[in-house]
Order: sequence, then structure tokens, then C-alpha cells
Amino acid sequence: MSIKNLAGQTIFYGLSNIVSKLLNYFLTPFYLGILTAVSYGEMNTAYAYIPFANIVLTYGMETAFFRFAKKDNENLVLSTSMISLIFSTIGATILLFLLQGPILNTHSAEMAGVAGHPSFYFYIVLIMAFDALTAIPYAQLRLENRPLKYAFIRISNIVTNVFFNVFFLYLCPKLYDAGHHWLPDVMGGGATLGYVYLSNLLASGLTLLMFFPQIKGLKWQFDKTLWKEMITYSLPLIIVGMAGMVNETFDRAWFLPTFLPVDSEEKKKYLIGIYSANYKLSILINMFIQAFKLGAEPFFFKQAESDSNPQKTYARIMKIFVVLLCCMFLFVSLYLNIWKIFLRKPEYYEGLTIVPLLLMGYMFLGVYYNLTIWFKLTNNTKAGAIITLISAGMAILLNWWWIPIMGYFGAALATMVCYLAQMVICYLWGQKYYPVPYHLPKIITYMVSAIGLYYIYNWINVTFLSPNNIYAIRGSSLAVATVFFLGYLLFIFRMEKREFAKLPVIGKFIK
Repeated sequence: MSIKNLAGQTIFYGLSNIVSKLLNYFLTPFYLGILTAVSYGEMNTAYAYIPFANIVLTYGMETAFFRFAKKDNENLVLSTSMISLIFSTIGATILLFLLQGPILNTHSAEMAGVAGHPSFYFYIVLIMAFDALTAIPYAQLRLENRPLKYAFIRISNIVTNVFFNVFFLYLCPKLYDAGHHWLPDVMGGGATLGYVYLSNLLASGLTLLMFFPQIKGLKWQFDKTLWKEMITYSLPLIIVGMAGMVNETFDRAWFLPTFLPVDSEEKKKYLIGIYSANYKLSILINMFIQAFKLGAEPFFFKQAESDSNPQKTYARIMKIFVVLLCCMFLFVSLYLNIWKIFLRKPEYYEGLTIVPLLLMGYMFLGVYYNLTIWFKLTNNTKAGAIITLISAGMAILLNWWWIPIMGYFGAALATMVCYLAQMVICYLWGQKYYPVPYHLPKIITYMVSAIGLYYIYNWINVTFLSPNNIYAIRGSSLAVATVFFLGYLLFIFRMEKREFAKLPVIGKFIK
């Protein structure tokens, strides 16, 4: 496979990922216009636990599938991993239902708004189960280079979720008030969030149903020896994933509810709502990262099999990837006064200061995802577990230290610092065991100049352009932001003109 193949796959996966994210992004201003900041905080606290559960329920089997699937044994690896996930997911779901009582009596359930609502818990558990069962079918489509079907199913999931959210939260209340009392009273009895989870459940159920013919068509074989090898490879990835989630979602699930320096639970939920709404803006850069990750993971494994010197290709990919990350960082951070429109209500604007920090964090995380290929190719997944455990330990310490002093700004700063440390450790360790000739001077220059450019713009904006309201939509601020952004693009173009000329599609115009 060539970089052209990777670019093509990333475009397909990227379009499906970006379209689905944008459709899902539509729900953010929709929720913010309907829910209170307290309810929005509860919802995000509840959703922060789902990625943890998904990591445990899939236990790294998706990555193990890519690692062990060869042309001569792909069907056996596929059926073995799918059977493993089916039995483990059923067992875990039954266990979670049996533990419903004790779980709903915890402080975490109270902060998530689930306590006193068993139906909410029921929906969330089934969402996690359905998502776990679709992990391998999604991976099969990626391995077989079928991005169109992948995109169709993924977008169908989001469209379904958006449709039912709009139906339950917008249409039902209007029709109910108009006298159609056969419809549910969505806004009564504190059940509003339940319909958010029900919409997600219906979307996840539809996705599983769409994969049913693909699952049914498997040759149902289970190789115990192969399964043991896959489990030995994948189990450390649980630690990698869990520790990674400590940075990515544990701030809303536990750090902020525990360490915020306020006594009122309602005030904590309100602040978590402010933090979560602004966190959504930083996820704009994550659209590209996830799209790239979806295309890159199978590409990297196949490249290692077919190329005698894959490291050279990995280095080129990293440099191009960093350039795109830096451009996206500036595109979001320089125009925050535009992006804030998504937040709908002025009460959320106070949290905009955390967005550049979180964007930097995601930039470092994107580089880290690229670097992890060394321990996946060398079967040294324990190293990945150690790296993310170090990062998770730092996250706990820094959040415990900074949140009581700086509030949710401390959580954002801790996230950025932990991703930076994770990236640096992975690079240094990887170069020792799987050296890749990364273009380090250029990569550092591009990242430092992008971050520096933002802070220069911010200083100009605070000092001269908008001293009373730096996020006001002013022509002068937008003009300076545009000059800075275009200047950075010109700088990148001059530095990488030869590299861009080698790329598919755009290369012929540059030549």
C-alpha cells in the first residue's frame, strides 16, 4: 500500500467521520438550547463512562484482529474474535443488570443524573453492549478496504440518533402541548435525559441490525490457541485504553465532580456543563485525528508486511499529519469568536479560555497515535500500557492539584500536559526499539510556530483589538486572524512544496 492508498482511505473515512461528527455536532447547540447547564453536565458525566466500558467490553480485540489477520487466516481470526466478543458482552451485560441497585446508589450515579432512573441505566448498558458487538464488523470493513459501506453505516447511525433526538425533544413536546397526549410527556417528570439515551440506543440497535447479515455470514470457527495469542496481545491494550480514557473523559466523570472547589452539587453540575460544552469545540480537531486513525491502523500493519523499509513511509506520513494538525489548530483557535455560536447561550462563553489548551492536547494526542505503531508492530503492547499508566498517574496528580486552585481550567491544563508527556515518552522509547527517521526539526518548528502564532494573536487581541471582550465578533479581530492563518499556510507551503507535489490529486496542481 502507498501513501496514495492511505490518503484515499483517510478521505473516505474522513468524510464519513466528519459528516457523522457534524451531524452529531448539530446536537450540541440543540441540547444547549433545550437542556439546562445542569442537565447538560449530567448527560456528559453519564456519557463519560461509556468509553471506559467500551474499552473493557472490547478488550483490545479490534487491534488484535488487525495484527493477526492475514490473507490465509482472516476468516478464522474474524470468527474467533467475534465469538469471543459475543460471549463476553452477553456475560458483562447480565452482570451490569444484576449490579444495577448498588451502582445506582453511588455518588457517581447521582452526578450523572442516573440515580432514581433505572430506565436511564438500562438504556446506557444496552448502548455499551450494542457498540461492543459492532466493533469487529467495523474493523472487518476497514481491513477489507470497504470505506463506502463503513461510511454508510456510520452516517446512518448518526442520522438515526439525530432524528430521534429531534422527534423526542422538539416535536413531541409541541404535539403534546397541542393536545396529542398519546405521545410521551418528554419534558415532564425529569425524564428528558432518558429520551436522549433512548435515541442513542435506537441508533446503536439499528447499526447492529445493519451488520447482522455480515455477522450471520461468518464461518463460525473458534481456534482456542489463536484466541490465547490474541488475548495475550490485546489484554495490555485494555490498560492502554483505560489509562488513555483517564485523560480523555475522566475529567467529567470523576475529577471535576470530586475536586471542584464548590459545595453545591447543582453548582458542580453547572460548571461541568460549561466545561463539556466548550470541550465540544476542541473536538473539531479530533474529527480529522479519528478519521486518520481509522485509515492508518490497517495501513501501518499492511505496510510492515509489504515494505522492506516501512519506517521511511511512516516518517513522511507523520510530517504531513503534523502539518494538517497545526493548520486545524489555528483554524479553530484563531476563530473562536465565530465557533462560539455553537454554544447558543452566553452563559457558556466563560469557558472558551480552555479551548486552545484542549486543542493543543488533541494535537499532541494525534502525534501520539502515530507513534504507537512501534509497540504494536513489535508486539510490545506492555510498553503502551506503561506509557499510558504514567500519563494516567500524572492526570490524577495534576487534576487533584490544579482543579481546586483553577477550577475546570486546571482540568484542561492537566489534559494538555498529560498528552504532551505521553507523546514525548512514546517517541523516546520507540526510537530505542523501532527507530523511525521522523523529521523532528520540522515537526517541532511547525507545532511551536502554530502555538506561538495563536498566543501572539491573542496578545494583540487582548491588548489592542478587543480588550473588553476578546471573543466579540469584530472585523479587526477577524482580519488579523485571517492574516495570521494565511501567513502560516504560505509558510507551510514554501517549506513543504516538494512534499505536497508528491501527494495525490493536489500534487498535479503544485507541479
